[in-house]
Amino acid sequence: MKQKIRVRSLMLGVAFTLFFIGLVARLYWLQVVEASWLVAQAERMWATGEKLEADRGTIYDRKMQVLAADADGFTVVVNPQLINQLGLEREVASGLSGVLGMPENKVYEQVTAKNSDGKLLRNREIRIQGWKIPKEVADRVREWEKQFMEEHDILGDDWVGVGLRPEKMRYYPKNSLASHMLGYIDKDGRPWAGLESALDEQLRGTDGSISYQKDERGNKLPGDKPNLVEPVDGKNVVLTIDQTIQHYTEQAMKKVYDEYEPKRMTAIAVDPKTMEVLALANYPNFDPNKYWEYKDFRNMAIASRYEPGSTFKIVTLTGAVDQGLFDPNATFDSGSIKVPGRTIRDHRRGGWGTITYLEGLLRSSNVAFVKLGYEMLKEEKFMEYIERFGFTRKTGIDLPGEVSGAVNFQYPADVAAGTYGQGRVQVTPMHQISAYAAIANGGKLMEPYVVKKVLDPETNEVISEHKPKVVGQVVSEQTANQVKQYLEQVVADQERGTGRRAYIEEYRVAGKTGTANVVVDGGYATCEWVVSFIGFAPVDDPRIAVAVIADSPNLGCDSNRAGEVTAPVFKEIVSQSLRYMGVPTERKPDEKNQAAAAAGKGIALATVPDLHEMETAAAVEELKARGFSADVIGDGNRVLGQYPPPGEQLPDSPKVYLLTVPKEEADVPDLTGESLRDAVQLCALLGLRCQAEGEGYVVAQEVVTERGETVLKVTLKPLHEAPDVSGAEQEDAGEETDAAPSGETDVNPDGGAPPASSG
Repeated sequence: MKQKIRVRSLMLGVAFTLFFIGLVARLYWLQVVEASWLVAQAERMWATGEKLEADRGTIYDRKMQVLAADADGFTVVVNPQLINQLGLEREVASGLSGVLGMPENKVYEQVTAKNSDGKLLRNREIRIQGWKIPKEVADRVREWEKQFMEEHDILGDDWVGVGLRPEKMRYYPKNSLASHMLGYIDKDGRPWAGLESALDEQLRGTDGSISYQKDERGNKLPGDKPNLVEPVDGKNVVLTIDQTIQHYTEQAMKKVYDEYEPKRMTAIAVDPKTMEVLALANYPNFDPNKYWEYKDFRNMAIASRYEPGSTFKIVTLTGAVDQGLFDPNATFDSGSIKVPGRTIRDHRRGGWGTITYLEGLLRSSNVAFVKLGYEMLKEEKFMEYIERFGFTRKTGIDLPGEVSGAVNFQYPADVAAGTYGQGRVQVTPMHQISAYAAIANGGKLMEPYVVKKVLDPETNEVISEHKPKVVGQVVSEQTANQVKQYLEQVVADQERGTGRRAYIEEYRVAGKTGTANVVVDGGYATCEWVVSFIGFAPVDDPRIAVAVIADSPNLGCDSNRAGEVTAPVFKEIVSQSLRYMGVPTERKPDEKNQAAAAAGKGIALATVPDLHEMETAAAVEELKARGFSADVIGDGNRVLGQYPPPGEQLPDSPKVYLLTVPKEEADVPDLTGESLRDAVQLCALLGLRCQAEGEGYVVAQEVVTERGETVLKVTLKPLHEAPDVSGAEQEDAGEETDAAPSGETDVNPDGGAPPASSG
């Protein structure tokens, strides 16, 4: 018995000893081995803190007008539990829906939101329209809440059914202005598209924090010194964009976009001397403040390729002038031309007969440019100028998403079609404006850019600055100036120039139209075109170059109406911008732009002589000697009046009207083919009131008496081609279409189907 007791006592002692040893070992482990880790864990439990958000950098236009900035915002928060207790779910959903512009059923889903256990939440954000809203919307929420509480007899200021939580948000004060350049920041603070994405590293900044020790109740421990890490705000960015010119651009585009309903539309304005982008816009556009309402944020100015059509003729023209191949007075047979595998035709059926190459440029004859580019320059030289202008690579603009041009000649017919900008030639609008700017500035191809400088947010000091960069010398200044003068005539010649709708009375303008058939399912559509106008002004000292491109506007299947779409947009942008920029006018309003006729080799101006009081026969002989033709009004022996007036300079053997009898006795001459300006001036010469209907050139006239006053009524129309039964054709002053009329394009067995266009 005693033996058993001793054994049990021993075992119990051993157990206590082992327990004590284990306890000592555990204490040693906790206090020595893991002491630092446990202390760190305890400190985490005692410590609290919060993030200090850095301000994202502000984006300014060139005149320091804010385009994008951080702003104080608010998030609408609801309490489904409380709202449900009062039975006001529907009323709250209906009210917030109206204030936030959000579907009522979507608000109701969040007002009645439950957790995974099926219990109503106590805190729910109204997303997405109620998330990070600007102050003006928050004020409307507060006003609605006040009325709501009064209607439902909810008393006190501590009702928490609906609340507003302060937030920091990205705000775009100009709404959709320049949206494709800016891009946007989503509600989670992530950058998407545009400069917000491309410059995120500079704009983002670095968040800071503040932390301190707390007790078990969460109160700050007395005597504890907070640990503060200051946030570093993002850099500020100044753009080359001028918000006023951007506004002019978008305003002019919207008029045409609403009227002609193109699928897409792009316009770019640049300073041709530096290639600073002054404006860039696409339609349809979007409001970065409401990005969730939109789907397509692609910047078509740099990310969409298209067959340019006749605006690409600048390459062929420049190459021919540079190589001494362009003789403006040399002639060729217009209408059609055969190349291996294809017959290429002019946009006017039958052409214009035998005409000069200058007239071929003015009328945008495809045949003229096939002869210049395909026959004279030949493929190797033609391709060299394409590469000089940078069409086979990216322009290098500092915007994300740019694509390079695509030029892929496989067969002779491809080269021929490429001379007038169709077939295997695809470019972006930015490529095109860069090429025209190169001619405008004297032959220098420059890298376009939109970021002018980056500023320190604290000191406003310049951290980095973008300087103009010359990529290459396309041609000599002499060649560029000669090309400028030819392009000026495309606009200035009001009878033959396809760019006449871009004419600005106060400034000399140079430019070119383009009308290219759209590729659909591997073939050319018969009633869809990409129409464009690209040019610059003033000619002698260009301050602005503008490209306007519209994809598939509604023209009623009439390509001759293409000039109605883009040239007027160009004209409005340029005329408003030059006046805004303070560029002095070059001539008085209503003064004809005849200086353009002096451009080019062999083209001279003729000055209208003063024929007043001269004998009629002598006046006619004087005009003939100076290269003019005469149209004598009346049978008098002396000249009593004339139009155009003395001293005006005119090109190309124009007509001068001579009034030889008193105004009241004069018969009205046939004004068919005259412009509205000429018709009005002749009415003034004859003492008549002129009443015009339509636009373009006179196609009909009628003299009537209204209330004792003689009135000349003239009907004007664009001069479309209209062959009569005998085969005679009406002169066509419409815009060019670079593909032949429907049914006239020969299939190219060598080249196959043209490449698909991305518009």
